[in-house]
Amino acid sequence: MDDEEVEEHRRIAAILANHARHIEIDPEGLLAADDEDSLDEDPDPAIGGLMKDFAERGLKPTAPIEATQTIKASASDVWAVISAPGNLTNIHPFCSSNPVEKWPGIGGQDHVHYFSGVHYQRDVLTWNEGSGYELLVGPPSGKIAAARWWIKPTSSTSCGFGIEVISYVRSDVDPERRATYERKMIREATPPYLRAVVSGVAHFTETGDPVKQNQFGSHDIYSPQVTIS
Repeated sequence: MDDEEVEEHRRIAAILANHARHIEIDPEGLLAADDEDSLDEDPDPAIGGLMKDFAERGLKPTAPIEATQTIKASASDVWAVISAPGNLTNIHPFCSSNPVEKWPGIGGQDHVHYFSGVHYQRDVLTWNEGSGYELLVGPPSGKIAAARWWIKPTSSTSCGFGIEVISYVRSDVDPERRATYERKMIREATPPYLRAVVSGVAHFTETGDPVKQNQFGSHDIYSPQVTIS
């Protein structure tokens, strides 16, 4: 990643940290949030209305991005870790604090304060006890992605764990601009983020030790490399 791209990441991070409104987060109108696939599964009329609003604004999904890992622990142990209130401070190497509004279950809500100053909110769309959940994720003023956390047992002492993210962007913009944005801000930035979180879940579940900041590498948007003078 060159210096210009790093500065672009940091510019967006700074805007997010100031809790800007949706259009301010993305001046070119490319960033958004929605999960059309979850409409049929959503039992909450309020969340259904939110999904409809996103669809009416012409927001479309990008290709899913996923990170997975085999964890040397039972599925129930992993579930206990990811379903606990405020769990991100144990498993997320880019998260400085994880205040909870309501948790667990559908309608749950918490906040992710990153070391960079970025502030996201997570709203629970679906909750499947013991196997995973789906979230809307992004700044409180405008969600930018849908995330699915899942667990698949492989034996009594191991399981597969993964996080899949679908980012949402406007469909009524120049295709070339959209493609450039998706490449830099989604396809290049999301995979290392997800790998770090999945690795953090495995680390905490297997060892009982909370992750440290940037334990698996830094991230330009959420937790830049710490410079020691």
